[in-house]
Amino acid sequence: MKNILHLKKEQQQLMPLFDGAFIENKPIPFPDRGKTTAYSSLFYWAHLEAFDTSAFPLHPHEGFEIMTFILKGQGEHYDTATKVWTPLKAGDVQVIQAGSGVQHAEKIIKGTEAFQIWFDPDFSKSLFKDAGYQDYPSSNFKTKQIDGIERLVYLGDEGVINHDTPNIGIEKLHFNKGDFSYELDKNFTYSLYLLDGEISIDEVKMDKEDFLVFDSTSRVNFKVENEAELFVIKTLTNIGYPLFKDRY
Repeated sequence: MKNILHLKKEQQQLMPLFDGAFIENKPIPFPDRGKTTAYSSLFYWAHLEAFDTSAFPLHPHEGFEIMTFILKGQGEHYDTATKVWTPLKAGDVQVIQAGSGVQHAEKIIKGTEAFQIWFDPDFSKSLFKDAGYQDYPSSNFKTKQIDGIERLVYLGDEGVINHDTPNIGIEKLHFNKGDFSYELDKNFTYSLYLLDGEISIDEVKMDKEDFLVFDSTSRVNFKVENEAELFVIKTLTNIGYPLFKDRY
């Protein structure tokens, strides 16, 4: 396993918002003044926890494909295309193709945890498309057992999410105590966020909210002492189009 990056929570960018109503830890933060940690088609990744109810006011996006995963709790979304507030509950996913431009607002309810993840779908094409979005209720996603691992596939394989960014896969893995093996594609980069528990991946020990990135391997081994829940994104290592991050 080629270990590209291993970040503990305290090594990620931590950002309180709205007088502490929210806190975000960002394994992939926004670029600032020529510096970015974006890689492959992943541009931004934030884990939000809401200690109080608050909202992001109406703001614009363009070009990116933005996916929001409600891990716990609930939120609401408003955009200038539908002009209505749409509820999102635990397990739901929303996908925005920002395209040529859209404005939206987000209300997050106290006790909610969510991921917001931005992908670069190829700006040379996406900026000329109409914006769109799709909500996916939790009932769309089914779990299955493979080699003792409970897998919930959001995107790729049997996943139901429609997306513009090519060659990506997203799933959540749940492990009981034991040793497990996981097959990979050596052409892809794997980005892992540990939602709960402790897990050792080959020689790397991950604690809750650790972030790990690796590539160039066809198999990894997991060792779990109790239980663990892991969020996994795979993206093609060598992208065949110019990336937005390279403009910085």
